Amino acid sequence: MRARWLAASTVLLLLAAACANSSSGKTKTTTTSSGGTATTAAAGTFPPVNEPGVTATEIRVSGVASTTNPIGGQYGTAFDGVQAYFNMINSQGGIYGRKLVLVGRHDDQLSNNKREVQAIIDQDNVFAVLPVATIFSFSGASLLAQNNIPTYGWGINDEWTGPPNLFGHLGALCNGANCPSILLPYVAWKLHKQRIGVLAYNVANSAACVDGIKTSFDKYPVAKVVYSTKALSFGVTDMSADVKKMSEANVDFVTTCMDNNGVLTLAREMRQQGLNVPQYLPNAYDHDFMAKNGGFFEGSIVLVQESPLETTPKFPALQNYVTWMDKAGYTKTENASIGWTNADMFVTGLRAAGPNFTRQKVIDGLNRETSYDAGGMLAPIDWTKQHTDLHYPRSCGVFTMVKAGKFVVQWAAPGKPFVCWDGTPATVEGSKPYARQ
Repeated sequence: MRARWLAASTVLLLLAAACANSSSGKTKTTTTSSGGTATTAAAGTFPPVNEPGVTATEIRVSGVASTTNPIGGQYGTAFDGVQAYFNMINSQGGIYGRKLVLVGRHDDQLSNNKREVQAIIDQDNVFAVLPVATIFSFSGASLLAQNNIPTYGWGINDEWTGPPNLFGHLGALCNGANCPSILLPYVAWKLHKQRIGVLAYNVANSAACVDGIKTSFDKYPVAKVVYSTKALSFGVTDMSADVKKMSEANVDFVTTCMDNNGVLTLAREMRQQGLNVPQYLPNAYDHDFMAKNGGFFEGSIVLVQESPLETTPKFPALQNYVTWMDKAGYTKTENASIGWTNADMFVTGLRAAGPNFTRQKVIDGLNRETSYDAGGMLAPIDWTKQHTDLHYPRSCGVFTMVKAGKFVVQWAAPGKPFVCWDGTPATVEGSKPYARQ
């Protein structure tokens, strides 16, 4: 039960709706079987490497993100996370005598992912692709799989599941009614909430999200879904009827499959009608948004996909992230953090491959990792299984509570923000979650 749908489905559905709307080495260039160019390079005392995007002094990568989007999401900051990590590694001499270089920041503008991925392959001459932070469809995934290019990104799209060269930060996804999750029932149980309201947009992925929530409470009946709707239009401005129905049903906890604009519209209407109950927000770890609007979400729970900045004490990997983002003057966002972990995945594979690295060796190197966690930045991933195993028996999440517009980590140990379950617990009450860095 690789329970990730609560976060991933929200992002997928809202954009589906929006769319409906050193240098002494010698070099030699050759042609690869895929039609690209390969460069043979001897970097100092390291052996020559005959791979695309590798020179005597550089290992080149490009990425693609939905930088331009209709909801104000800061998805392009994933590039900053990659660059900050590369800055750190390059300050230590790089990898095998070569600097890591991010040569392209492509913007797919929601609907042009395949086109931009093709441009990376045809024009950028890169060894790997990172980050990928696309919020509608990762339609270029098939091209990257066909060309066996190591690829790392924000793993919220179904296309990340399957190909062994595609490394999403969540591992294989499990969405919808066939994937009950303990995460939301656990929150309801911890908060002593028993009557749940669920709201979603009228698109397929949103409906799947609602179905997954209902299935979760069927499996873990610590609370009951007493009101749900899949009929809201993206961009809806009037939720008065739904809030009235939730009030009449005595809802004491609300969760949605909507973007931040939607949950804010809902929160305002709830306040207007006096429905003063918390929300569960699987996609709202946004410091700017919460600083401006936190008064509407006091006591609400925000699910975070990676170790949050609020983790104390900060373990070395998290402190490195903060230090190098600050050195570059970058804003620390959720997608920037994920970009950082994408870069760590890439470097982990490079180091495992050794100085005679190839694309395949880098892919194989990370795929030998059975508990990869980017130094504690991510929940652990078993890459020997989690490209394809949708029901891998571990669930993890970081739960934060909104207090005075800030995020406060809940139910975890100092320096270990993830709450995890191994296996599939029979009940929430009898389960034994543990804290993990």
